[in-house]
Amino acid sequence: MGLFEQIGQIQEKMKDLQRQLAQLSITKETGAGLVKATVNGNKQVLSVSIDDTLLHAKDRAMLQDLIVAAVNAALEEVDQHTKEAIQKNAINL
Repeated sequence: MGLFEQIGQIQEKMKDLQRQLAQLSITKETGAGLVKATVNGNKQVLSVSIDDTLLHAKDRAMLQDLIVAAVNAALEEVDQHTKEAIQKNAINL
């Protein structure tokens, strides 16, 4: 197989991988489920859910920290899925 054919195959596999990751949806929660964040494989925040009990809380800083933690946890899992998908596809080249 020629070098250009191999490059074309690699490019096609990367496009497939990007499409797969775009379909990925990861939800993580913090504060025992009081805050949930969902992100996609493109690292876009799709939704944030906040339990009603926190909306009445006076501790705004705690709520902000929980949101940040949930989003960061979801993004970390997207990174893990991305690494695994790249490794899986690299083996199949």
